[in-house]
Amino acid sequence: MNNPSDILFTAAGIAFILMSLYGSIKLKRTPFLLGICLFSFLPIIGESIAYSADQSIIHLTIIMAFIAQAILTIPTKPNYGSDNLAATAIAKKIGLAILITNAFQAYLILFFDLGVPALYGYFHIAISLILLYTIIKSVTEKSQWE
Repeated sequence: MNNPSDILFTAAGIAFILMSLYGSIKLKRTPFLLGICLFSFLPIIGESIAYSADQSIIHLTIIMAFIAQAILTIPTKPNYGSDNLAATAIAKKIGLAILITNAFQAYLILFFDLGVPALYGYFHIAISLILLYTIIKSVTEKSQWE
């Protein structure tokens, strides 16, 4: 953790996770999605650096997954409410896909020697837990997002 890039990635990761957590707890769509969207760029940058070092195809796969995650979580003004069943159903499925992507990335970081600090795996677990909380809350309660 002495590397300046590790400090930058850690500070940015904490900030984005806290932003997403705040949005999830307060039911504010923009900070929730923006936190996840910006967090998605950290693995893209890290995996791009790793790919430039060893050209392993697994890095490209992870980059593509997090590019998709970043695109899906770009905060936009929604033109639907909770009364639109199709939109809320697809939002839950997208949330579940993002949860699984981050949980799998945490698994890769924590259980395989990839040269990535374990802290980043815990960051992915935090994002997964925030999404799990949000999905459970949306299933059990009728809550209105701002």
